[in-house]
Amino acid sequence: MTDRSSPPPDPYRFIEAHIDSVPHLEALILLWNSRPVGWTTEELVSRLYVPPEQVDSIVRDLARAELLRETASSPYKYAYHSRTPDQDEMMHHVDAAYRQDLVRISSAIHRKASSAVREFARAFRLRKEQDK
Repeated sequence: MTDRSSPPPDPYRFIEAHIDSVPHLEALILLWNSRPVGWTTEELVSRLYVPPEQVDSIVRDLARAELLRETASSPYKYAYHSRTPDQDEMMHHVDAAYRQDLVRISSAIHRKASSAVREFARAFRLRKEQDK
């Protein structure tokens, strides 16, 4: 956890680095606020109001970022994955920021490129640099 002399975590940087869409953020915050309870895909669909295919993509992305974990039981459930106290503190700040500044955070998410677009651009830059 951060000490008193260090600045508070920046939820906007976290969102920029780890969140691809508003439903991604809403899923993560839902799982954070209900920890340690896990949610099935169907339960997430009913709370996030997005199609099952999109929920599948969201949980894959968040699992890849190690922000959630999948249970080994069937039906599979997804829950927030607490790796460190610093991550938990960051999630506290992300949750608070989203509650207090929904429009600014949503706008920032919509302005940024998706992770797939960023990966494609990075691969293109690497290829261009190698050709020099």
